Amino acid sequence: MGSGVGRASCTSQQAAGRRKKLGSFELRRLVLQLTRITYFNEEEVKEWYKRFIKDCPDGLLSEQRFLHYFTESFKMGRQEEKVTLARQIFRTFDRDASGSVDFREFIIGLSALMRGTTVERLKWIFNMYDLDSNGSVTKQELVRVLKEVDVDGDGTLKLKEFVEGVRRNPGLLRPTGN
Repeated sequence: MGSGVGRASCTSQQAAGRRKKLGSFELRRLVLQLTRITYFNEEEVKEWYKRFIKDCPDGLLSEQRFLHYFTESFKMGRQEEKVTLARQIFRTFDRDASGSVDFREFIIGLSALMRGTTVERLKWIFNMYDLDSNGSVTKQELVRVLKEVDVDGDGTLKLKEFVEGVRRNPGLLRPTGN
């Protein structure tokens, strides 16, 4: 995490109940499990764990710290758009909706983003748009994205239009208020 998220220190009073220092046996079991279900090998999982625990000694990344790190890391864009996007990203990592991200959630999300299949990455992006986590995305959200990035106005969205549109307007990833 020296490359990023880990600098967002991890402390949260509400998450104290989830805090648990792993013994060597538990850590070994976790590493082996994560090696099986992610695209990281054993050494990579161990290295990510060392970085995560160094930056998050209580084993939890709080939303507040993630938001702070994320918004400070990206200088371009309006603050409110960056905060909204950061909240959505955090929500996709916080799989149990506890308000904090433990190492297991962190490494699974990171694996999908960094090395996941196209389908896994698309599922991750879909979950960003599924704001109420009900398994569906509203038509209004999709229409909004289409209108924003359909540069030639032909009613279809080409990959180049989508990529450039989102780069120009990162606020497309913020909630519509539904």
